[in-house]
Amino acid sequence: MKKVSIIFISLIFVVSCVGPEEPLDGLSKNTPIIVNTNEAFTFSLRAENYTTEENYNLTFSNQNPIEFTTVLIVTDFASKTSDTSYFDIFNANDSLLAHYDLNSNINVAPVENLEISAIPNKIFFKADDFSGFIQLVLAIVQ
Repeated sequence: MKKVSIIFISLIFVVSCVGPEEPLDGLSKNTPIIVNTNEAFTFSLRAENYTTEENYNLTFSNQNPIEFTTVLIVTDFASKTSDTSYFDIFNANDSLLAHYDLNSNINVAPVENLEISAIPNKIFFKADDFSGFIQLVLAIVQ
């Protein structure tokens, strides 16, 4: 009977253990979430002293012309104002279409009509000890 009681109490402790708390926004620190489809590219990151250099090849369909939007939101910026983190967006000819410095809280959301030569094809992301939340969305507007 004593063994059964010990096993029962042990099971209660094992079942009542909980894992770490889930982040409220669903993002773990320093792990970017990327979705890349024919109609949209999204990049989400909650960063703390994050350093990286990454290239992302985009898979947008080659319709001509398209209505296109870019949304860039940076919040909770906690890096130095001299931070050299940025996004560069290129077309298929590797011509620079847009450059966004990530050195403060930002909210950018232009909608443009693009010819085929201006459709984004690649994104370069550089983070240099960046801390904050980044949400970048490039999308074809239907």
